[in-house]
Amino acid sequence: MNTYRPSQSSNYWMIALKFLILILGLYLSALVLSKVFSLVFAVTFLLIRIIVFIAVSFVVVHFFLKLLFKIDLIQTGKRFLQR
Repeated sequence: MNTYRPSQSSNYWMIALKFLILILGLYLSALVLSKVFSLVFAVTFLLIRIIVFIAVSFVVVHFFLKLLFKIDLIQTGKRFLQR
């Protein structure tokens, strides 16, 4: 049976060392994840912009076709799909 007990001062050094390792690990993970997340957010933002552009374009074209020529794209699409 081991009866060794670390002295109180060496226990403080171990806590400080573990805290320092924790801070360094968090810093390293922040550096790595910032690169990964910036890429993920850039791609996601690009996809959202494309989807919004297509949706707004469809709404504007639908509105002007209905206003100028009385053509309803939604009803035309439903009739086309039923064939």
